[in-house]
Amino acid sequence: MKFSVKPEQTYGLVVGIEKYQENSWNVDGQVNDALKFAQWLSARGVPRDNIRLCLSPLEENGTLAESTEWVIEEATESNITTLITDVLSEKKGDLLYLFWAGHGLITSTRNRRLLCANATKRNWQNLDLDSLLVYLSSDSFKISHHICIIDACANYILESNGRPTNLGRKTFPSGKPRTKSQQFVLLATREGEQAKVNTGKKTGYFSQAVMEALADNSQNGCLPNMETIAQKVKQQLTRLDKKQLPTYFYRRSWDGDTDIYHPNPFDIPHNIPNSTARKLVGRELEIEQLHQLLQDNPVVTITDFTGQGGVGKTELAIQYSWRYLEDYPGGCCWLKLQGAELETQLIEFALVNFSNFNFPDGLSQAGQVAYCWRNWQPVSTTWLYSTNHKEGMVKPNLCFCKP
Repeated sequence: MKFSVKPEQTYGLVVGIEKYQENSWNVDGQVNDALKFAQWLSARGVPRDNIRLCLSPLEENGTLAESTEWVIEEATESNITTLITDVLSEKKGDLLYLFWAGHGLITSTRNRRLLCANATKRNWQNLDLDSLLVYLSSDSFKISHHICIIDACANYILESNGRPTNLGRKTFPSGKPRTKSQQFVLLATREGEQAKVNTGKKTGYFSQAVMEALADNSQNGCLPNMETIAQKVKQQLTRLDKKQLPTYFYRRSWDGDTDIYHPNPFDIPHNIPNSTARKLVGRELEIEQLHQLLQDNPVVTITDFTGQGGVGKTELAIQYSWRYLEDYPGGCCWLKLQGAELETQLIEFALVNFSNFNFPDGLSQAGQVAYCWRNWQPVSTTWLYSTNHKEGMVKPNLCFCKP
């Protein structure tokens, strides 16, 4: 991100939610993280009046929130929405920081939602993050540039677990794309993952890593190198092995055109299965070796020369897929040997994920497969297989597409 920023022209919306109206959702540590981020902004020279702090602390953390010099505001859907659309939208500034620590989820249509303090299982008060990002980068919002740091889950919550059929959401009005606007979004989790909390230290592992990375980058004032921050945070979470891997994207608009500098993980089509392993031990080197092999070869096979099952070939492929999904913006299609024919799986994946796929009438199955390959994005294709060498069996696991 390259633009000039003055501290007095920098604003912050900092949200930390521990206590929910649905008490079973209460969690500990988010208020502490929000306060630390607000203090970081203040230490960078951002005026206190430019920082809006919305907190919902647990009762035992109430004194922590009360001890701050900021005015504490409610972290309800209506209040946060009002701050965004009626207050901050009218500020003519250089940069807005949005820091959010609290519960989140992802819908079946892959929209990320941020749950507000007044959310319940009957009334899911939440903000549509995708809609919010579009609004911030439109001419309806006057602060030019935005850095959004979101410490929230992105796991799917099935209706059988209490989610209503109509989740509802707060969307934001969108104007015309704002010219010369830049937006960097750093997310605690990829799709399907939970943001973990260190309850002993009352902090989210992601937020803690962010604050440590910002401290190391303090020489850049209130505009740190966010790509460097993101990489440091990812490395820290990888070392902790908390089953969550941060991701980021960078959207830059010039004269209404949008340039995606880093792939937006919301938009990458995939059907990668969730991992069943509680912990992957001693496989980091194998994952890195696999990644390098796939950069240099169009076909790679994970082989077990003993012929025994259950040694972790499929799990290695799953772990690799989730970790490096952003490197394959064309999509990741997971093919299973058992069940439907591979051709059928590929055709169904294409129809579900690519709205521009309209098969001409009368095509055979082979013709439909050929149509998929021809009309998929103009990218090269990389295949990854796993095989039991002794049995001579090859099990197709993955089809990657990448530029």
